[in-house]
Amino acid sequence: MKLSAAEIKDMTGCATRAHGETALYASLETKSWHRGDRIYKTAGYDRTRDLVHFTATWSADNGGVGHSRLALSLKTALKCTGDSAQATVLH
Repeated sequence: MKLSAAEIKDMTGCATRAHGETALYASLETKSWHRGDRIYKTAGYDRTRDLVHFTATWSADNGGVGHSRLALSLKTALKCTGDSAQATVLH
């Protein structure tokens, strides 16, 4: 469920929803997220879908690079302690 403008204002004190969402997303940028043994970092916020995106990369056995992308709603991401097991796998 998406945060309401009133909830965002209460949490951040920001006058507009967009400014408040940006402030809340910025607070997530310093956290590390994990799913299994992979570490994910924030990779953007899709306001239209209310999804915070996370990405992880790792060295693959064949010398290449593996990549995974996850998403959580902003509200869920703010409540989450770093375990992104409930995230939607995007790629």
